Amino acid sequence: MALSAVFLTAAVPATAVTGFTTSTQQAASVPSVPLGVRVKGTFTGIDLAWNLPADEGTVDGVTGFVVRRSVNGTETAYTVPRTAVTTFTWQDTERLPKATYSVAAVNADGEGPSSTPGPADTVPGATVADPTDAITVAHTVTTGGVSRTFLGQIAVQGATHVIPIAASGPTQQVDKAIAASADGRQVVFSQAKTSLWTVSAVVPHAQPVKILDGSSGITAKSWSPDGTRIAFEREQDGTSCVEVIGATGGAPIRVGCNLAAPSWLPDNQALIVKDQVTGKLQRVQAKAGGVVLTTYAGTELAQHPVASPNGLWIAYFKNTSVNVIPVGGGTPVPAYPFGTSGESISWARSNLLLVARRTESGSTLQQVPVNDGRPYVNAQLFDPPAGELVESAVWQGPRITIKPTAAAVGPNLSVPFDTTGLANPYVSCEFDGVKTAPCPASPFQKAGVAAGTHVLRVWAVEAGGRGTEAVRWLTVDTAVPSVRITGPTFDVTKLATARVTYSGTDNSGIGSYDVRWRIASTAANFGAYATIKSGTTASSVAIGVAAGYEYCVSVRARDIAGNLSAWTADKCFSRPSDDRRMGAAKGWVRAAHPAYYLGTATVTKAKSISVSQGVQAKRLFLIATKCVTCGSLNVYYNGKYVGVVNLYKATTEYQAVVPLPVPATFLTGSVLLTTRVTGKIYQIDGLAVRRT
Repeated sequence: MALSAVFLTAAVPATAVTGFTTSTQQAASVPSVPLGVRVKGTFTGIDLAWNLPADEGTVDGVTGFVVRRSVNGTETAYTVPRTAVTTFTWQDTERLPKATYSVAAVNADGEGPSSTPGPADTVPGATVADPTDAITVAHTVTTGGVSRTFLGQIAVQGATHVIPIAASGPTQQVDKAIAASADGRQVVFSQAKTSLWTVSAVVPHAQPVKILDGSSGITAKSWSPDGTRIAFEREQDGTSCVEVIGATGGAPIRVGCNLAAPSWLPDNQALIVKDQVTGKLQRVQAKAGGVVLTTYAGTELAQHPVASPNGLWIAYFKNTSVNVIPVGGGTPVPAYPFGTSGESISWARSNLLLVARRTESGSTLQQVPVNDGRPYVNAQLFDPPAGELVESAVWQGPRITIKPTAAAVGPNLSVPFDTTGLANPYVSCEFDGVKTAPCPASPFQKAGVAAGTHVLRVWAVEAGGRGTEAVRWLTVDTAVPSVRITGPTFDVTKLATARVTYSGTDNSGIGSYDVRWRIASTAANFGAYATIKSGTTASSVAIGVAAGYEYCVSVRARDIAGNLSAWTADKCFSRPSDDRRMGAAKGWVRAAHPAYYLGTATVTKAKSISVSQGVQAKRLFLIATKCVTCGSLNVYYNGKYVGVVNLYKATTEYQAVVPLPVPATFLTGSVLLTTRVTGKIYQIDGLAVRRT
């Protein structure tokens, strides 16, 4: 547990004191109750402030204060010295359930009565309630001429100090730019511009997770609306590049260079960036070597662009003013400038900006309403103590979110959304401007949606009136992909495995393939189709093939939207049966040798003797040795002579694939091969049969 007493601009260790008892009767010379006690809570701590008692000046001067924290009957007291101010503050970097806080003033005569125990953000006397929102900031403090930027939080209204996310660890030294996840629960930050980290902003003392190390020049960051990716800028050799990494880590992909300040759009497929060459804003594809989709006229000199969560507006700094331009393009609209420069800008909601600015005296955090694309008058949210600077700020708190969806979806939508952490929310939804209230439980479903781009909005309003919104641009694809088998290209294979290769094309991208086969033996019909692979992303599959069978393979493709192609035409091939399956007349000899197919052959030099086999076939292939002394064979189908095959070849070839005459009609019956010449070599290895 880390505690500190904070007064003026300095934070010093708090001292826990014992032996105090809460006064129940005020002595004449002790101070009265401090005025204006207010307790503000964040997700990670407590911000306590109060004023001097009303009788200050009529009794001996106040020398200090005692802050008491009570949790389930256990009380801890902390001293806060008196300083030359009228408003005093104290912070607790613990967020304890059911804690209450009170303050008593102390003078030379003793301790006065305590204020009524008060919670955060509620009336005195209640326990500290969990906050629904807070603002996470990258905050710079300077002590002894040394500056340090840490990750902290402030209450949305009435904050007096920044409360560190954690008292130690990586969040105590961060770079200036941060970004929040769409669900309002996490923050991404960098250290020394070389590493990226994520950390929960709603769980006290959460452990940061490093997702990238060994990089360089990391500056601006943006978390994708579906929570799966983080875009960031890297300063590189006089320019800058934009890269994208998975939210849990991995290898970044480079979108492009001469680009800066990425910000995601609600389709999760495109980014708003600044073109470093022209100075204008652009919309680019969020993939390696992303193509520029739009260039925004009139946005020269733009800095820190951020797209609104609903995808309607882009806000950015131009000089000292906030400007807003439609995502679809148009004329930028400026807000009244306040401050000497803009440091960061982010969207708290689709119609509210958080703006961190420099001022002549330090810095300030403002909120800027945006209605119909027009930014309005700034309102102050937080002025840090002198010598402290708000570098960047993001709104935190549980929100309704739309879960990840594919880059393209099919015509029958099923889009899940999440209301985890919201108190009894009333959910409404809107699809292409048509509103449904209440919205049925997740997922949002709609059938028969036409191809094109569509907009889904989901709102959640909690019992207390707090509302959050999620927006997703959906690209509906109704076109089926095309697919073809590219291999094998052979009719016959003597190997025990065959690799089937295939290729698909689709505008949205191929998601997966299904592969099936059907099989027939030498003298039987095909069986039913059976699945080899289902939902595979591989573009080939190796299959085992048995001797004496024909295999017919077909493939279909599924695009990322779920559209399914028809099956391709069969690609068929067979593996020969062994010579031992053939009947052989007297005079043939079974021989064994490694050079023969499956290690055996049926051999003779005699004339007019035959080998035969029963088949069902459209095409047949003899497996035999060809050589300079090899002879020829007469071929008979069902006893009818159909032609001759010659096994002569100037060089010896074992296991040669020799086509037999094509039957005039589908052959069901026998194949008979008869030697023609005495003294010639006949080495028969097997017979391949094709029904197709």
